[in-house]
Amino acid sequence: MSAGVLASGLILYLCFIIALSFHEFAHAWMASRCGDNTAKALGRLTVNPLAHIDPLGTVILPLLMIFMPAMGAAGATFSNFVIGWAKPVPVDPRNYRNGVRDDNLVSVAGPISNLILAFATLIVFKIAIASFGQGHDFANGFTEFLLNLVYINILLAWFNMIPIPPLDGSHLLKNFTRMSYQTYFWLSQWGIWILILALNFTPLRYILKMLISKTLYGMAIILRL
Repeated sequence: MSAGVLASGLILYLCFIIALSFHEFAHAWMASRCGDNTAKALGRLTVNPLAHIDPLGTVILPLLMIFMPAMGAAGATFSNFVIGWAKPVPVDPRNYRNGVRDDNLVSVAGPISNLILAFATLIVFKIAIASFGQGHDFANGFTEFLLNLVYINILLAWFNMIPIPPLDGSHLLKNFTRMSYQTYFWLSQWGIWILILALNFTPLRYILKMLISKTLYGMAIILRL
């Protein structure tokens, strides 16, 4: 693995950590706004990654997804399709002012926060290009970081909207279909395996890539990039 591939992979992983921490903070913030301070009391109302790290989902799996392709044949590069998870933000729905509505708001807060961060990062990217231009190491490294941060945020936003437990989209599905707690709990036990099968044996991965591309294109049009 070359030094350049290693550096690019670490930049992507840093972007993943930033996006994931912002995502979890948004869940905790919205829960607090809806009347539940469980996450706040446990120190989860923060963007500090240390408060949200899950050893497997935040460290081991993402790093393997990024660097495993680069450990294969000579000249291979890292993968930019990286997914993972943090420790679930603890909530107590009994504290919500409006149960179903607030559960939906808390669920979408994470994905929406990632889209907001992606758009804000693109604004910074546009300013950076106008200020520094391209061609020297700092400008190239900084713009690579910004574009990776945009990509990862959009990826996490759409990935988490997949209606498979325990992803955020599953709460919307549960509330829309009025699914029983027992049924949702049963699906949650198999959710990770359903997700793995869907990512590898259905068009889900290609749908995600299309949504990322369309979202990025739309943001670029708005900002005239």
